[in-house]
Amino acid sequence: MELSIVTTLYRSSRYIEEFYRRVVATAEPLTEDFEIILVNDGSPDDSIEVARTIQKRDARVTVIDLARNVGQHRALMCGLTYAHGARVFLTDIDLEEEPENLSRFWRAMDEDAETDVVIGQLMQKTLPFWKRLTSDLFYKVFNLFSTVQVSDRDIVARLMKRNYVDALIMYGERELFFPAVWADAGFRQRRVLATKTFDGNSSYTFRKKLMMAVEAITSFSSKPLVLIFYLGLLFSMGALIAIVYLLARKLFWGHVFLGWTSLMATIFMIGGIIIFALGIVGIYISKIYLEVKARPTAIVRKIYGREGI
Repeated sequence: MELSIVTTLYRSSRYIEEFYRRVVATAEPLTEDFEIILVNDGSPDDSIEVARTIQKRDARVTVIDLARNVGQHRALMCGLTYAHGARVFLTDIDLEEEPENLSRFWRAMDEDAETDVVIGQLMQKTLPFWKRLTSDLFYKVFNLFSTVQVSDRDIVARLMKRNYVDALIMYGERELFFPAVWADAGFRQRRVLATKTFDGNSSYTFRKKLMMAVEAITSFSSKPLVLIFYLGLLFSMGALIAIVYLLARKLFWGHVFLGWTSLMATIFMIGGIIIFALGIVGIYISKIYLEVKARPTAIVRKIYGREGI
């Protein structure tokens, strides 16, 4: 198999037919030996029915139906494990990323035999102001705390060689943040300018982005734990200095400051910091708990196509 095209389905029924038509038209001039893998990530609409209709008339299409929704990144990883191509094209199905990127990425990879992955990179974001603001904030916070640096201009669309895909599959963590995994894997990466539109429909709400930020940072960095240590050290030194100062005033001047309001404010502040620190430690402990249980990241309910029925 020379090429595998992998994408996921979630509320995607209105895009599937056009995506299939355009990606096939793009892939056929490049190679006759290709497959299309559609991973249904527990979509609540009729995406699986539309995908199966295409699969029945084209043997090159494989539909992987997951037992439940596991999230885009886990679903993409599941698709990669079933991909057989020497090259694997990964992209979103919502047509915000053009399927025609495949031909540009293919040419770029042919130009340099040492390139392991060609990544689509935006010249500028075309998101609405609020979504662009939250996206920029997400990546700035992540890069501030993480040892793995992720570009906010990189899109999902990329063409990967087999050795790079095999390296990605080796990542076995349950809390998966794919952009950081892509960067952490290394290899020879090349970026090609690409465009991405926004049609106004997105399953990533602000709440989901906030949850993703917490999961991503705690999955790829221990800096929050180090910051807690230094914060505790700072408050301990401050408390020691305050105690010495108050003792000195008592011994040499015979009185100390009195103030119920300032005392309560200090207690509430320190109490809040302690609870915040315990919360961060708790997140890391919960991750250890999930990793030790080693539950599967995605369970396949049924495969329709070449490997299934």
